[in-house]
Amino acid sequence: MSQMAARYDLRARSYGRCWAPVLAPSALALLEVVEPVVRAAPAARLLDAGTGSGTLAMAATRRWPLVRVIGLDVSAGMLVVARAAADSTLDRAELARLSFVEGSIADPEAAGLEPASIDAAISSFVLQLVPDRAAALSGLRRLLRPGGQLAFVIWAAEGKPWAIQAAFDGALAETLARAGVAAPSPTGGPRAGPIGSASAARAELRAAGFADVEAWERVLHHPFERAAAQALFVEYDRAADLEELAPTVRAAVLAAFDAALDRLPDAAFTWDAPLVAARAVRSPDE
Repeated sequence: MSQMAARYDLRARSYGRCWAPVLAPSALALLEVVEPVVRAAPAARLLDAGTGSGTLAMAATRRWPLVRVIGLDVSAGMLVVARAAADSTLDRAELARLSFVEGSIADPEAAGLEPASIDAAISSFVLQLVPDRAAALSGLRRLLRPGGQLAFVIWAAEGKPWAIQAAFDGALAETLARAGVAAPSPTGGPRAGPIGSASAARAELRAAGFADVEAWERVLHHPFERAAAQALFVEYDRAADLEELAPTVRAAVLAAFDAALDRLPDAAFTWDAPLVAARAVRSPDE
């Protein structure tokens, strides 16, 4: 199991609760991008690459009544959450058209997905997490039929500094310094990281062999409530860091974080994060 898969196995339920709703609007916009492909092939096969808690895969299943949807993810824990969500929200006919598969985007054939078997692939906030994005793009391209389309959204390289993150980092660093404790080691393993601009996204897609490439930049704007912002860091984003600490030190970090949050104005809880979205086609002539 990769370090990234292990990270998401442990955080699957908190991801679905704390983080997936924040990402959902930007992720769901990908369905508009691939709408023409699905309209041209009503019984299309659609892949949600890095499906996570299944939000996008379930939305696609509900939106298009003949499309067969596959949610692929490297984390078995995330797939447990996705299957449970599907079972509780979709009807029997919808469930019959949705499947979840454990496997890597870079090596989808190992998960039983056949080359040139997918009409459209979508991927939201995943391609920054893979160890090798060129390999991931190559894997997705192999899965697409000639003329098939990929659409994705990813973080841009430079994000606006967020006061909530600074509050957590400050509380952690100051508490550890007073306690004489070393900072927790990073988790998750190597990752490709964000794409810095639309032009960089276009270049990566062309290098991976895609044609008819488009990319554009936008901003994810999300006004957090105080409790939701706190939960994002404590229960999901920095939970692994906190779990490495002794209970007394962890309690001190949380107290310092709460105090820092109390000093922030309401406007500080709004998050603006730059994104890059893109679409590309596997050449029909292949």
